[in-house]
Parts: sequence; structure tokens; C-alpha cells
Amino acid sequence: MTEKVTLRVAAKINLYLNILGKRNDGYHEIESIMQSISLYDRLTLRALKQGIRILSNESDVPANRENICYKTAKLFLQKANLNKGLEIEIHKAIPVKAGLGGGSADAAATLWGMNRLFQSDILLSDLKEWAGSLGADIPFCLQGGTSLVRGKGEVLIPLPPLKNGWLVLLDPTVPISTAWVYERVRIGLTEKKLSARLLAESIRKEGLLGISNLLYNKLEEVVLDRFPLVGSVKEKMKEAGARGALMTGSGSTVFAIVEDRQKGQEILSKLKGMGRGYLVQPIDRSLKEV
Repeated sequence: MTEKVTLRVAAKINLYLNILGKRNDGYHEIESIMQSISLYDRLTLRALKQGIRILSNESDVPANRENICYKTAKLFLQKANLNKGLEIEIHKAIPVKAGLGGGSADAAATLWGMNRLFQSDILLSDLKEWAGSLGADIPFCLQGGTSLVRGKGEVLIPLPPLKNGWLVLLDPTVPISTAWVYERVRIGLTEKKLSARLLAESIRKEGLLGISNLLYNKLEEVVLDRFPLVGSVKEKMKEAGARGALMTGSGSTVFAIVEDRQKGQEILSKLKGMGRGYLVQPIDRSLKEV
């Protein structure tokens, strides 16, 4: 058993997100294209004799049983039949409740890291199955890169990695409840000209810069109506010269596609004061041991 494992864990964005229906298990049936990006949390896992302890630099992260990493650690210890404990130190850089999958990424890192820390040799396919029982975005965050995602989030079809282009992120720090958004989404009214298949084809042929006009998020119609600031950020990004802009997940972060770093920095300076800004790139993996 190793003494500790430290992981760099990436945020995600949704280049496409459609909600196809409500499932019997309470989750929604989705079709999405998810992308890992170069914005990272850092997790350090240390073995304890017993118990689960959560430490974090971010006050919004619960340090108790409500924490997704706590639930993940508990599940792993049960499934792997380990009579041990764990300390998880979470250094947040991914904004909390911003549609960037920070909690899911941290949970994925906890699964992967515990497997490494305790040298449990659990297969990745089993880790993904456990991940699916914890949250819809966690299986993708285990795999990372670029993927077409179906089901409740457990069906992952890898796509070619996106290499060209940069992404500007702006989080207007509007607190939006994911559950609230999903409760209000109207199923079955998708813009017909857009589809995940079309976007996946475009990714294969043209890369990031070629998909700017194909971005789609079904949840925008709920959020933009109730939180006009999110829509305002999206419009200002386009006015400032972005190739395309979209809200990711259930918000509130909006991302925009730009051709180079300089253009990204220009847009960020024009949107100064509207929220927290980041300049990132698409990456082809979500977890890295450091």
C-alpha cells in the first residue's frame, strides 16, 4: 500500500446536451458530448486506520457525509471489502455548482485514487459501474477526453481528441440548483437542425473550431429565462468575437470557442466584472497522478 496518492483532476464542459426523457430510477435519459478541459482540482488521498475525513480549501465544500467524495470513499471501502479509513484533501480550483462537473471529477478521482492507494486492482469497467451509481457525470470524469454520452451518463462512446482552439469560460457565480433546472425542463422540443450525431461527425472532420454553430444545451431554455445574466454573458461573448458560446451543464458557467489564446484574453478583458473568467484548452484525459 502506498502512503498517499495525489491527483490532478479536470473539469468538463458539455458541447451538446439534450434531455430525452425521465427514467424510472429518477435520473434523466440524456444525450451529450462531454469534453475535459485544462481547469483542475487537486486531490490528495491518505490511508487512515479507520473513518473518512474530508479537508478542503473551499468553504462551500461539505466536510461531512453529504460530500460526494465521502459517499464515494464509503462505497469503495464496502465494495472492495476493505477494513480501512481514508483522508481526502480537496484543493478546489473548479468553481462549485457551476456546471463544470467539479464534484463529479473529485468523486472519479477518489475512486481511481483509492484503487491505486490500496492497490486493489479493481477493473476500470467495475469502477465505472460504481461511478454510475454515485452520479451521472462521474463515469465520464473517470474516462475523460471527448465522448458521446448516453443513458443516464453511463454509456460512453469515445470521440477523437479535440486539439485545436481555446475555450473562454465565464462563471457569473449565479447559484443554480441542478435539481431545480431538471424539474422544469420540457422534454421533446429539440432544435431539429442540431444533433449529437452531427456534432460528433463535425468533431471527427473539423475539430473544435468547426463545431461552433452546432453547440446545443436543452437546459439553457430553463436557465436563461430565469437567470438573464447567464444569457447576457453568452451574448457578450459572441459580440466580443467568440466563434460560438454555450452554457455548460445546468449552469451558470458559459464557455466560448476562440481560435487562439490572444483572442481569448481579449474576450476575458471585455467581460471583466461579469464573473470569474478562465482561459483553457480541451485535453484528452481527466485524471493524472502528480
